Amino acid sequence: MSEYKQVFSTFINEERFDLHSYLTYLFIYLFINECQEDVVDQLEQEHVNQ
Repeated sequence: MSEYKQVFSTFINEERFDLHSYLTYLFIYLFINECQEDVVDQLEQEHVNQ
């Protein structure tokens, strides 16, 4: 949770929240997680097939 607070605070600048940057970060973060899950699923499937 503290990691989330630290990341979130990087988008607050002088009492102004940079929504665009935060949404961009969030989109990229979710995209990377989805890609990692796909790779893990693929590797697991290849391992099962061996």
